[in-house]
This record gives sequence, structure tokens and C-alpha cells, in this order.
Amino acid sequence: MATERQGEESGTPDAPLGRWGALAIRDFQLFWAQGLLQGLARNMRELLLGFLVFDLTGSTLDLGITGIFMTLPVIVLGLLGGALADAVDRKKLLIYTQAANFAGLALLPVLIFTGAVQVWHLWLLASFWSGMSILGRPAERAFLPRLVPRSHVMNGITWFGALSQGTLFGGPLVGGVLIALVGVGWAFAVNAVFLLLAVIATMAIRTSGGQIGEARRVSLAAIWEGARFLRTKEVLWGAYLMDFGVMSFGFFRIIMPALAEDVYGVDAVGLGMLVAAPAAGSFLGTAVLLRMGDPPRKGVMIVLANVGYSLGLAMLGLAALALSSWFYVALAVLAFLGLMDVVSFTARQALIQLVAPDYYRGRVGSFSSILAGLGNGTGSAVIGGVSSLAGVPGAFIINGCICLSITAASGLTWRGIWRHDQRTEPAAD
Repeated sequence: MATERQGEESGTPDAPLGRWGALAIRDFQLFWAQGLLQGLARNMRELLLGFLVFDLTGSTLDLGITGIFMTLPVIVLGLLGGALADAVDRKKLLIYTQAANFAGLALLPVLIFTGAVQVWHLWLLASFWSGMSILGRPAERAFLPRLVPRSHVMNGITWFGALSQGTLFGGPLVGGVLIALVGVGWAFAVNAVFLLLAVIATMAIRTSGGQIGEARRVSLAAIWEGARFLRTKEVLWGAYLMDFGVMSFGFFRIIMPALAEDVYGVDAVGLGMLVAAPAAGSFLGTAVLLRMGDPPRKGVMIVLANVGYSLGLAMLGLAALALSSWFYVALAVLAFLGLMDVVSFTARQALIQLVAPDYYRGRVGSFSSILAGLGNGTGSAVIGGVSSLAGVPGAFIINGCICLSITAASGLTWRGIWRHDQRTEPAAD
């Protein structure tokens, strides 16, 4: 087991990458554990929320509206989260937002068990959970480089990115099984326990989350300063905008209950398998990325991954349209989508940590979170609306073609994505 150290303060920026890489470092182990617990809770909660909304209303449009409520806090609080991450103790901010989400989640089982729950309760709670997450996410991502040497950053992001995608498997599967065994109320109670354990793991991290250098204030000027820095890095904002465009038409998870019931006619366990299938592909993608080490042309990886994702989305619609009885074909295509997603996500997050200095990481990361959240929320509304008009298979085909067009246009417009090569770029810190 490697000696504990703080990445950027360790004085070992070129430490050799061992067998387990960043996972050999104690504080990163705890950081990874809280990410695992948060990821399981988040993806489990998304399935439970969609299941309960669809159970109460039977409407794909209401599923899309749920996505809108999840997006609204991103617009209001996204920039504030980045400014806070660059001005306050990142570890404490992460703990506070996790604890707030736990408190909000603990309320929902009470509403369910008393029979008082209504769809507007779910929409308000979805907004609250999203708001707390968007406040804490920039701090979480900016905290990671403190925990490992610079030579381990890509490896650490790959391990952590595996959680963001990989818990798509465990969270929905656990949620679907719990719905079938004990009901949705107790499933939400288990979800709250996961969040409580995440708080405990974060509190056990020894590395300081305090700011390096002079104290900074949260202000509009600080936010604008971060925006001006981002504007100088085409590889970053080009990748952000490409992802936003693709997810505005390609985010599909919110519609999984309708795919399960209306197309394949499966129960809650089958729904859990559909929602979890992308994670199977993400596991393979993570294994490939860990073998690759630290590829220098991350912008190229992002473009190619988005091409694959767009084609996979259209394939999912064609499979549902032509082979509606072949449930396992859909699982295979969803796994392919997960593989493409983890490659794009990991490369994008690595670019943030390697291109942006510590002073800007929270704010630069917040722009990524805002656009990702907006893209996911917009995509939820779009696919819900298109599904109500063209059916679920038709929505996948139409939106997949649009995503492919957006990727092609973005790659041709922002050439900095293609040209970036970290071997010729100066180190951020």
C-alpha cells in the first residue's frame, strides 16, 4: 500500500503509476468509496423517481417534466457551486451538500408510507436533490487532484469516472429488486442509508479541502473571471458544447420506464436491467481506459465517442421498432451506449483537471456541470415530448440522427478539440 499523500502538495508530481494506481492511496480510497455510495444512491433514486412518477400518472410527458424540475436548479445554482468550490473548503462543502440531500431524501418514505405522496412532491424533491448535487459537484471534482500526484490524475479520474457510469448498473438493479421485494417506500429508505454512509466516508478523508493561496470571495466578478479563462481553452468549451448538444437530444434514461412497459412489457426487475445495462458497457470502457493509461489526444477521444453514442441511440430505436420481442438486443445496445458515454465523460473530466489550474478548477468544472445538467434536463423533456408524438422507438431514431449531426457540426466548427495534444501543452499547475 502506497504512502498517504496529498497530490499537489506531495512534491511527487511524477510518481510511478503502480498496479492499483490512485486506488493505492488511502484518501483516494475514501473519496472513491463516497463516490460509489453517492453514485449508487443517485442512479437508484433516478429509477425510483421515474417508477413512482409513471406509477402515479402513467404519462411519458410527466416523466419529461420530471427532468425539467431536475434541471431548474442547475440554471440557478450551477455557477454558484463553481464559485463556492474556488472560495471555501471543498471537503466541507461536499459534506454539507451530501447531508442536505440525505435529509431531503429521508422525508420521501414518510410521504409514501402515509399515502400522501403526489407527483408535485416528487418534482419539488427532485429539484432539491438536483440543487444540492450541483452545489457540491464542482467541489468534488476539484478536490480529486489534491488526493493524488499529478501522474495519477488521469488514472484517478478513470477510476472515479467508472463510478459515475458503473453505478448505473448497481443502483437501478438494486432499486428494481427492492421495488419488487419490499416496495418503493422501503427502497427510498435504503437510498437514504447509502447517502448517510457517503457522508461518513467523506468526513474520514484527511487531506485538507481548504483553499491554496490567498482567500477568495464568491462574487459575480469571480464567476466572470472563470468564464474568461474558459474562453481561452477551445478544447474545453468545445467539448462542453458538443456534449450539451448531444445530451439535449440523446439523454434517454428518464424514458426507460416507458421502454420497459410499453415496448418490452417487462416488470420492475426488467426495468432495472434496462437502466443498468449501460453500466455493463461502461465497465468494459473503464478497463480499456485503464490499460491505455494517459492518452494525450483526449479531444479526439471525445469526438469519436460521441459519434458512437449517436449511432447507438439510433440502433436502440431500430431494435425496439423491428425486434420488440428481443429484450436482450436492447440490453446489448444500451451496453454499447454506456461504453461510449464513459469514454467521453472520462476524457472530458481529465481535460478539466489537466488544463485548468487549481485556482480555476471549481468554476471551470461548474460550467461543465451546468451544461451537462441542462443537456440532461433538456434531453429528458425532448425525448418525453417526441415519444408522446412518435412513440419510444421513433424518438430514439430521430434523436440519434440529430445527435450525429450535432457531433459532426461541432467537430468541424471547434478544431481545437482535434488539435489538443497534452504532450505539447504546458502543465496547468
